[in-house]
Amino acid sequence: MKELFITRHAKSSWDYPYLNDYDRPLNDRGKRDAPKMAQWLSLQANNADLIITSGAERAKNTALALQTVFNAPMKIDDQLYHASRSKLLNIIKKTDNNINFLLLVSHNPGLNDLADYLLSGFPDNIPTGGIVSLKLNIEKWSEVSPKNASLEFFQYPKNL
Repeated sequence: MKELFITRHAKSSWDYPYLNDYDRPLNDRGKRDAPKMAQWLSLQANNADLIITSGAERAKNTALALQTVFNAPMKIDDQLYHASRSKLLNIIKKTDNNINFLLLVSHNPGLNDLADYLLSGFPDNIPTGGIVSLKLNIEKWSEVSPKNASLEFFQYPKNL
């Protein structure tokens, strides 16, 4: 059994129009929400073995809040920046099988497409800071598919 936490980065700032999208930081709400969601997640999940995050500033800062709570290794993978569902799935499938609890921090629409695919329908939008937890009845990450995924929970900052 494996568990996947699909995590959308916290709310980002649009205060610096000259910044490249990749470099946009968290806004004040995002800076509050990321630790709040990390703390909440730590009460639901006892462990995280690895955090893989997009290299975008807002995603890295969200991942750092998670890392503070879980003390898990963090890997930055620029392929996650605005990745498609298929790209996200390929990254997950290549995860080392010693990892049982994987936190993936990335962006929409790819994350929503991934949740929709794995759950054979996920009608909600994953808002900024949102986390979708999937239980995967698998031994190897390469086996991840809709037939072995089930929703454990879906939580987001405005719902806390």
